[in-house]
Amino acid sequence: MTPPVRLPDRLPSLTGLRFFGAVAVIVFHAIVLPPITVFQDEKVNGILAFLVGKIGFVSVTFFFILSGFVLTWSARADDTPRMFYRRRFFRIFPNHVVTWAACLILLGGAPVWIALLNLLLVQSWVPRLEVASSVNIVTWSLSCEVFFYALFPFLLRGVQRITRGRLWYWAVGALLTTIAVPFIAVLVMPDQPVIPVINVPTYEYWFSYNFPVARLGEFVLGMVLARIVRERLWFGLPLWAALAILGVTYLAMLPVPIPYGIVAVEVAPSALLVLAAATTEIRGTNRFFGSRLSLWLGNISYALFMSHAIVLYWGRPFFLGDQKFSTPVALGLVALAVALSILLAWLLYITVERPIARRWSHPAPARTRSVPAVTSSGA
Repeated sequence: MTPPVRLPDRLPSLTGLRFFGAVAVIVFHAIVLPPITVFQDEKVNGILAFLVGKIGFVSVTFFFILSGFVLTWSARADDTPRMFYRRRFFRIFPNHVVTWAACLILLGGAPVWIALLNLLLVQSWVPRLEVASSVNIVTWSLSCEVFFYALFPFLLRGVQRITRGRLWYWAVGALLTTIAVPFIAVLVMPDQPVIPVINVPTYEYWFSYNFPVARLGEFVLGMVLARIVRERLWFGLPLWAALAILGVTYLAMLPVPIPYGIVAVEVAPSALLVLAAATTEIRGTNRFFGSRLSLWLGNISYALFMSHAIVLYWGRPFFLGDQKFSTPVALGLVALAVALSILLAWLLYITVERPIARRWSHPAPARTRSVPAVTSSGA
């Protein structure tokens, strides 16, 4: 009888995929947001903004599912909530504090209560965009992640108790719950006031996109999918096919109105991508996403996500003012912004994130007292 193949404790290809999700967020911010865009040709900018107008939303959904999957996959039997919280704190807060302080200084300050909510990563609980997207605007999603982390040790116990035969039922349940969120938002949230640029009711948008409880289904879905892969209940769909499905469904979601078209349409394709990447890694058939370069890029992806606003929101006006440029130059500037963001992320990773995580993520080993040897005398 052939012994079962031992599953790896870590899946590097998933780390590599995180980088491309972070770059997608940078491109989304660089092209879609009016104060940042550098395109002189409004028609070209409009086309590009339409094409990448929801890529940032897809990336966040992918990150939430991936987060639940990776944490569940790598969970250790001897772990405790205290140990888990310690690792998560020293993993996310150093970069957050540094980028929060930098953004606050460059912003010229903010109301104390808003800055404090942002620092404590609870801003996404407030149904006001000027709060959720305050200081370092991207940390609203980290506010959701902190909520997920707080629940994870307890959710893990529940997910581990699900019988093998019911795992797919729970996965479908988490998927349908996520898809139902925008419909619930439209049903129960007030339709005033309205966000001017996108003409969507503020509370509907907040409930569908920023509210941590409403995003929990994606995280739980990732947790259940990790168990599905461990139980060998998923064997199909190559990585290229998952990427193709994600691309096709992304094009289909572009005309879908908000709030329906920012999470619900892409949650299933994002889940398929996580499943395909994990099984490809286990089979050893991954080429690029598991490479050394991809792993390095994945390692700096969190720092990249946290620091790119510094380049886009303050580097652009400082170096370029309010100038607009021809399409080739503007595309080059977007590429330059990505490159500079990667450089800044690498510096943040090697000077802040990695040293602090290595030093403080785990308690120092207990020192053993040396006891003098007892010698016997022949007297």
